[in-house]
Amino acid sequence: MFDWWESLSTLQRIFGLVAVPSTIVMILQTILVVVGFGDVDADVDGDVSDASLSDSSDGLALVSVRGIVAFFAIGGWTGIVMAHFQIHTFFVVLISVIAGFLALLFVAYMLKLTTKLQSKGNIEYKNAVGKFAKVYITIPADGRLGKVNLTLQGRFAECDAVTQDGETLKTGQTVVVNGLIDSNTLIVSLPEANNENQEK
Repeated sequence: MFDWWESLSTLQRIFGLVAVPSTIVMILQTILVVVGFGDVDADVDGDVSDASLSDSSDGLALVSVRGIVAFFAIGGWTGIVMAHFQIHTFFVVLISVIAGFLALLFVAYMLKLTTKLQSKGNIEYKNAVGKFAKVYITIPADGRLGKVNLTLQGRFAECDAVTQDGETLKTGQTVVVNGLIDSNTLIVSLPEANNENQEK
């Protein structure tokens, strides 16, 4: 390792001082994602992205923690390699910046793609309206919360629920979803009661 460092030119060492720490951070980020702590870094990315340079047409956030790390890591290693060919310093720096920017774009695109996939996987509770569900935790008649189970968007879901019919819904009863009182709390009733309301 020391022999390799000693063999580098001054310009290569400058790039190395950028590339090596950035690469270590990139490796640590990858390890954190693999072991399940990637959300922490994702939260930081989200905070930075709020004030980031973005493409208004597709919402591509160019500035994020991961993107900046990739910029310096890829740009730094590119600089080390290009300086080996003893081309003019200006072109070494230019090519390194271009390579780093391409890496930044790639990371921004991957983060955007990941966000889209996550949003598609989120449950839209409005899609539950009209579906049947099973009462899991008794839903009191006084408007307090209970819980129901149902299949929503192809997967099993457990949802908060209330009833407005003045009748307690007990565990195991089949109910129908009539609407929502907020973004994730369902309004349910017995199917017979729902039919009576529709007839009225």
